[in-house]
Amino acid sequence: METIESDIITGVYQTDALIISTTQIARVYAVNPTTAVKAISKLTDAGILYKKRGIGMCVAEGAREKITEKRRDAFLNKAIDALLAEAKTLGISLDELIRVIKNKEGQNSHD
Repeated sequence: METIESDIITGVYQTDALIISTTQIARVYAVNPTTAVKAISKLTDAGILYKKRGIGMCVAEGAREKITEKRRDAFLNKAIDALLAEAKTLGISLDELIRVIKNKEGQNSHD
């Protein structure tokens, strides 16, 4: 599920593009076919994919934005909480944490 979402975010799949079949998903990612069907079903229920009769599953309008918003919320709520908790455990101040993040961002912007 996350791989398909990532492919939509990065532009591998555009709006209305046909995604790989559940059989291909099962084979490529070495998962049970039932698992692949469940993942596609969840993406369909979330409005990320839609079924094009006789053709297969396609990327829905606005899917990229929905995925980005969901992941952004999860990151800001879960990852930041975990980061702050670990920093506190290790005695890293907020100022130090911010400084390190800014330094990392500066290093990455030159890559």
